[in-house]
Amino acid sequence: MAGFSSMFVIGSPGGFMGADGVNSIALLVLVGDGNRQWLEPQYVAPSLGPIGRLRVLIPEGPNHPDALLDACLAFFPEPFRECPSFREVEAALQDQDYLDFDLKPHRIPKAWFRLREEAKPHFANLWIWKADLVPVQPA
Repeated sequence: MAGFSSMFVIGSPGGFMGADGVNSIALLVLVGDGNRQWLEPQYVAPSLGPIGRLRVLIPEGPNHPDALLDACLAFFPEPFRECPSFREVEAALQDQDYLDFDLKPHRIPKAWFRLREEAKPHFANLWIWKADLVPVQPA
């Protein structure tokens, strides 16, 4: 069996410096756990979309340090479009539905790793929250 265990919320801060949590949600990145971990987007803002047709990202390993950055690059590309390697990556991924850093790293464009480095300053400016999904038993 597999299911979602957590999610990342990407949006805008509420209140001063995010003191009131997230106010405007752009994207949810759902984290699924099964025989391998995967991430997939759920868009709240209708104007957003991934690079090409990307719908699933499988990180190199569970909770890999680059998984969230990779998910933002794949599913929330707008902040990274000005990075020098972005267009090369976008062209290489136009027909791919998923990125698999675990079992199919040969399908990851070589420019992705340059883009990852170029994107880090932009990534640091995003507002991201994490939520662990736990069952609630209504009374």
